[in-house]
Parts: sequence; C-alpha cells; structure tokens
Amino acid sequence: MNQIIGFLRLQQIDTRLDQVNTRIKQINILLEDNKAIQQITQQKNDVEQRINASSQQLKQSEQAVLAQQIKNQQVEANLYSGKVKNPKELQDLQAEISSLQRQYLSLENTQLQIMMNMEVDQKDYELLCMKFNEVEQEFLFKNRILIEESDILLKEIERLDAEKKAAESSISTVDLAYYNKLRIQRGGVAVSTITEGACNSCGATLTPAQQQAVKSPEQTFCCPSCGRMLYAA
Repeated sequence: MNQIIGFLRLQQIDTRLDQVNTRIKQINILLEDNKAIQQITQQKNDVEQRINASSQQLKQSEQAVLAQQIKNQQVEANLYSGKVKNPKELQDLQAEISSLQRQYLSLENTQLQIMMNMEVDQKDYELLCMKFNEVEQEFLFKNRILIEESDILLKEIERLDAEKKAAESSISTVDLAYYNKLRIQRGGVAVSTITEGACNSCGATLTPAQQQAVKSPEQTFCCPSCGRMLYAA
C-alpha cells in the first residue's frame, strides 16, 4: 500500500513544528534583547557621573572663592587700617588687591561655569529618566505580547507532537527511518508536491511516465533530481 499520504501528513506536521520551534527561538532572543534599555542606562550613568564630578568641583570652587574672599578682606583691612604709611608699601598693597580681585573674579567665573554645566547635565538626566521609563514600558509591553505568543506556540507543539505520534504509528519503522534520513539530507523537506509536472522543491520537470508513477498507489516515487518523495494532489 502506498504510504505517500501518511508521509505527506507527517511532513506537514514536521514543517509546522520546525516553523514553531524557529519562532520560539526568535522570541527567546527578542525577550533577552534589552539593548535600548542598556544604552539609556549607560547614558544616565555617564551624566550622573558628570553631575557628581561637577558637584565635587563646585564644593572645591566654593571653598576657593571663600578663601580668596577672606584673603582679599585681610589685605584691604591692612590697606585701610592706617598702619601702612610708606607710599611704596601702599602702592604694593593696592597692586596686590587688584591682583586678588582678578583672581576672585576668575574663581567666581569658574564657579558659575560649573553651575551652568550642572544645570545642563541635570536637565539631560531628567530627559533620560523620562526616556528610560518610556523604553522600559515599551520593552515590558512587547515582552508581554511575546510571552503570550510563546505560550500559544508551546501548546501548539504539544498538539503537533500528539498528531506526529499518530501519523508515525501508520508508518513502518524502516520507512520512518528513511523519511527522517531524507528530511535531514534535504533541509527538513522529505516530501514534495508537484505542480504542472514539476517538483515544487527543486523545480525539476517530470516526464509523463514519471508523473504517472507519482500517482501510482503501488509505490512511492522519488524526484529523480532532488530525491524527495513526491505527492500529486
């Protein structure tokens, strides 16, 4: 008895199983793909480090400004105390005060620049936090859909496995071994249909006699080109 119909049904089940297993592997890869979150997290960390560094610089700058302010006050107090009478010494004190004031202004400018940088970084950090929340929610939403799809596919695998066992039960052990060997050799496709006298898998054209042999219920005919078992609808 020709078992080509049984082989065809088994092929259809195996093809669907291959498709489902491939999709599950894709889903597992997608579930682990959190590059967008990692990228934004890294950006947040970089900005946070800049803010922390600027905070330390600001503390040091404030201390330097305060120390410079005290130094200026001391020199000015010495100048206006009336204790210094020598014109040369008075001139030197005035020159020192001018120099100290320039240093003080430079320190203040540095402090202002640090504060401005911190303000920019803080705004960037807040925007990144908002972006992180958006990306995270999108990631969780997509994953939820993927997990639901995976659950459906796993149930389909259970059903297909049961159908495959039923299909295999009608095929002899020897024929089943031949089918499985052929599937491995031909990229998962052991049985091919024909359309307009040609193998749908390799495209080889069959002679009229070969087409007739495919339809014969007495034997299983294989494609003379690719070796797959052929079925004519």
